[in-house]
Amino acid sequence: MHRAIPLRAVSAAALLALLVGCGGGDGGDRPPSAQPSSKTAGAAPAPAESETASLAAYDPPTRFEDYGSLHAPGLGTVALDGQKAYYVAPGELVAWNLAGGEEIGTLEAETSSWRHEPEYDGTYKTVPHAPGLGTVDGKRYAVAAFPTSTEGSGSAADSVGVEVAAMDAGSGQEAWRTKWDLPRSDDGYLVTYVAGIVGRTAVVVSHGEYRYPVTYGIDLITRKETWRNTSFKAQMVQGTRVLGQKRGAEDALTLSAVDGASGRGLWTGMEVGADWTVSAFAPDRVWVADPDGRAVVETTTGKDMNYEGFGERLHSIEKCVDDRLRTTFCAARTVKGAEISAYDRTGKRLWRVGGPSDDSGRTEMILRSAFHGMVYAAFNDGTGAAIVLDGATGADKATDPGYAPLLLNTYVGLTYRGQGEVSVYRATR
Repeated sequence: MHRAIPLRAVSAAALLALLVGCGGGDGGDRPPSAQPSSKTAGAAPAPAESETASLAAYDPPTRFEDYGSLHAPGLGTVALDGQKAYYVAPGELVAWNLAGGEEIGTLEAETSSWRHEPEYDGTYKTVPHAPGLGTVDGKRYAVAAFPTSTEGSGSAADSVGVEVAAMDAGSGQEAWRTKWDLPRSDDGYLVTYVAGIVGRTAVVVSHGEYRYPVTYGIDLITRKETWRNTSFKAQMVQGTRVLGQKRGAEDALTLSAVDGASGRGLWTGMEVGADWTVSAFAPDRVWVADPDGRAVVETTTGKDMNYEGFGERLHSIEKCVDDRLRTTFCAARTVKGAEISAYDRTGKRLWRVGGPSDDSGRTEMILRSAFHGMVYAAFNDGTGAAIVLDGATGADKATDPGYAPLLLNTYVGLTYRGQGEVSVYRATR
């Protein structure tokens, strides 16, 4: 059981409560029709006073104060949903009450090996994918996928597979789970994740050291596979489209999109490399990045968009974040330090601060995140001090925000402290 106490006053009743409480698949790679598992998460604890606490909403927030922490491998594994957070940790899916600072429920993988791609130092890293969140027939689900391993006996070799677990997001209890075996392979690791949810379909990916990525569509109600693509690696979901890498002749990779409900191919675009990443840029646009190049692609057509500042000599775009309202902000490394630029939905650059074009003398700032018209940044002077900028103009909006979160909503902001610790900050204005 994970537990972190918010850094705030606790009533005598809540303190007393705390003190008292201290004393098999079918052999192929097709998922079978799932049956309700006998393994379910333990009953959620009875709400203590701290669990009934609520957070104030500010839209957008401009100041944060320390409010405790939660244990997660990194921010890439966390999905915020109102006053709750859901995250994938080694072998488990966890629901967390942000207001009360307590775990709501946990689903543990039945036979998870949690084998992942090794780092250069021989250690293993977690895959930075958060659980998928979706609502079907009025019920909200959090869904995660895990690699599984079964030890062989006698002449039978070890086997690996995929397990998908769905949590009732309201209660934190298990809704269902299903799993299937994968073909025999000499993989040294197996990676599985949920790329996102489209309607009632969870988009699940598995691949390994010698195993090409396979993407599955799993129905959230029937728990059955609805489609499968053995030459497509899903990386993200945007609306009804799933974006990722398509493997073609001689293993060439291209950026592609498929329909999330049916798996039907929509378009095939630019050539990409295996280490290229795809992330949200704006509605109907994604940001495609690799160590040597950056591009914005229109997801309805696959066309490469010509954004001002992208591709400029000695001007490397390193990060782009959408404020989920009307503007996208990008951070660039230039010959004259860090730069932050703002783009509207048409692709027009609205403003830029820092970099070669800025003669205002303003202190260099590092882009952290953006939300509903606000930009959250930190000064690049070693102090770690934070600032909030007006997304429409780039002007200072709040000079005392307390923290510049990397992930936020109207209630909280999150940063990664390291060593599996995610800091939680509540919005106070």
